[in-house]
Amino acid sequence: MAGKKDFVFKDSAESKLLTRDNHYVPQWYQKEFIQDGAKLYYLDLSPDEIKLPDGTIKHHNDLKMLPPSKCFFEYDLYTTFFGPFISDLIERRLFGEIDGVGMKAIKTLVDGDEIDRHHYFLNVFRYLDAQKTRTPKGLSWLKQQYEGLDQITLMAELQAIQQMNCTMWLEGTREIVSAEASDTKFIISDHPVTIYNYSCPPDSSDDPQVAFKASQTIFALDENNCLILTNLEFAEDPGLKDPMNKRTNARNFGNTMVNTREFLRDRRLTEHQVREINYVIKQRARRYVAAARKEWLYPEQDENIKWENIRETLLPPSDKVYRFGGEMFMGTKDGKVHYQDAYGRTADISYLNKEVPKVKIRANWLCPCGQGNKYKNCCRDKQPSKRPSWEVFSVRERNLIFQAEINEILGFNKGKQWNDIRRTLSSEQVREIHLLYGSLWPSQTDILALLPKSDGKLRAVYSGVIDVRSITKYITTATLYFDEVIIQHPFINPNNLKSEYSPVENPAGFRQQTLTNLALFMALEDFIQAGKVNLVPDPGLFNHHLLFGSIDSATARRSAITHINEHDFKTLGDLMQDDYERMVYSLSPAQKRAHIEDKFPDASEKLINQLIERLEEKRLADPLALLQDDLFGNGGQISINTLAPNFEMTLFLAQITGALILTESQTRWEEFLSAQYPDGELTATKWKVLIDGIAGLNFPFDQGAASAHFLWREGSFGKMRTAWQALYDNVFNDCGVDVSSASQLLLDSLNMACENAVKEIGQAAHKYAELDHGQYGFYAQFNCIIPEGGIVNRQVQRFLLTSGLDEYAKKVPMAILLRPKKSN
Repeated sequence: MAGKKDFVFKDSAESKLLTRDNHYVPQWYQKEFIQDGAKLYYLDLSPDEIKLPDGTIKHHNDLKMLPPSKCFFEYDLYTTFFGPFISDLIERRLFGEIDGVGMKAIKTLVDGDEIDRHHYFLNVFRYLDAQKTRTPKGLSWLKQQYEGLDQITLMAELQAIQQMNCTMWLEGTREIVSAEASDTKFIISDHPVTIYNYSCPPDSSDDPQVAFKASQTIFALDENNCLILTNLEFAEDPGLKDPMNKRTNARNFGNTMVNTREFLRDRRLTEHQVREINYVIKQRARRYVAAARKEWLYPEQDENIKWENIRETLLPPSDKVYRFGGEMFMGTKDGKVHYQDAYGRTADISYLNKEVPKVKIRANWLCPCGQGNKYKNCCRDKQPSKRPSWEVFSVRERNLIFQAEINEILGFNKGKQWNDIRRTLSSEQVREIHLLYGSLWPSQTDILALLPKSDGKLRAVYSGVIDVRSITKYITTATLYFDEVIIQHPFINPNNLKSEYSPVENPAGFRQQTLTNLALFMALEDFIQAGKVNLVPDPGLFNHHLLFGSIDSATARRSAITHINEHDFKTLGDLMQDDYERMVYSLSPAQKRAHIEDKFPDASEKLINQLIERLEEKRLADPLALLQDDLFGNGGQISINTLAPNFEMTLFLAQITGALILTESQTRWEEFLSAQYPDGELTATKWKVLIDGIAGLNFPFDQGAASAHFLWREGSFGKMRTAWQALYDNVFNDCGVDVSSASQLLLDSLNMACENAVKEIGQAAHKYAELDHGQYGFYAQFNCIIPEGGIVNRQVQRFLLTSGLDEYAKKVPMAILLRPKKSN
């Protein structure tokens, strides 16, 4: 098929010649490795087998001499097909532009002047990133990160993840070493951006991550020059103990500052050292390597090459590492100063670090991860990649610190009660609370390292209205059904907000909203302490690439939808009406009078006074109303009704934590239903009997937070959690499951758990007289989605891939819509 051309006919009847021999290693680059003539020695590491008539197996010739036009290409590697139409836009436009600029950028590293190198500096790393993924090996890796990518979507994702590794490369050391003193020169492979880590064996199928501390990137610029990029931590401390752990502040797509002039260029390698680099290049190749001379293609013949020792050749001179990293300051025209440390951090957040125990942790000690569980029930049996970080305060610990400091700021620890706060909550206290929150969740937070990981534990991510008036209807009792419920934090993070929207710069306008958020936070306090609820900030606040990507995805997804679901519209409308009524009776006496006179111009003085008294009575009776008369004197109050996390962020959190999804939002539910139509057809499910059976069960709930608190302290709902854990395990790992028998067993178990839970609620209500179960108790209906292959979204898969996480669930096994059970 080599050299084949084809025609495509467009609607305009214009014909265009297509090139379908897609060179994943460009020809201009190959020519930098040719000496005499116009050909390369091209070695096939896995030559095709030929079966002869007598049964003998032979192989095609593994070594050939070929021109660059016949090397490192694959037919239709990038070609896309739209019915009868064929497109080579990826080859011509994407890689055409990348190669055009990349060729100039790479050449400037070898023989350009300082001005040229500065001008093309970023293009060097953009080219490296594109070259790393565009090869068959890179595309195979990319395809493994998604479910069911066809050629068109594969090419779309190839474009979407461009420049993923640039930030981490930029923050390392940069050295160009020379082979001029060696008879052996550098070779080229079918995966020329090569990642070496001395702890990752040469026969491993996947390259180590760029983000690992001891990872070093090798890219031969031509036969005499090779670029080596080394993570700064490793360059400074080659003896570090954790070579396969992530470097400090590892991140993709982050902003950073570097000195573009710094390249080390003084080292001339010996022939043995050149062979070591060639050995790495060959070991990391997929199938082909090439060189100007055939003897260079067999570096393994040097018996003195040891994989672990190659790092000594690749490390930059220790006395010159100081030229990279360090602290940097940049002044701006408005007088501000931007600071950055050696790892791209813009602030010192070491105050959030905690000391990892140096002694052996005993089984019954609290786990160092900070989730509040015993070590034997938490991280003891988990691999490090499955654990939240031990080195910084956990999500739960930060929420507990926040609660303790709130008690100090508001005076709860000195005997003040809720009604006292309603009278005295000041702008300065609002400011202090949000400064505290911002300090606990600075922009540099590695939020993904703090999240619990997908480990089989029964978790649920809640997506709905984040408001104390609605969330406790289901969520407090949901903590009895699941081991942990993850909810988006209600407080606003003031970091990077414009002043008019900041509770730090404009605290007076946030007094009412702060009181509402405090009410929710305090309602969940015991559940946070017990590790049953995790209030998690929006991950996008710490990763702008993720934030803007999710916004763009949501905008595209919702473009065809002009309204929210009627149920949600009513829910939000009721909250807004409640906020409006609260605003009216929170007006000052003079403002109340003016409001009444405007609405009822013919009202008598007596009626006006009676209405003012009635409004004041309502204000006193409303626990969410501030007892202050100056709320609307200058600028009013900002009210926020949040339906969160959004669809993309809900899936993102659920896949990281291995959770299922809970929602009471019909709008969000319709989005989850739509996720079952990736190709316009409903995703099949083999769990229909289970889904229908669950919908027919009565699941007992109790709106009273005290009831749920007492129940889990008593160890109630154990059978319920066991039943849901079994359901989760069967659905999440459904390979080889007898669906029919499993469904019936699971339904029987859930039915018995429901009956037992009803008794336990009744026993708790009888034991604790203060629980008015008759007022708060109701039955809920669980509508479920359990599609085969899980709930997945390609954009969310991309967010997970580019987040730098090592492990996450490839799917969300199920989603549950919570609704009050209709009476028979």
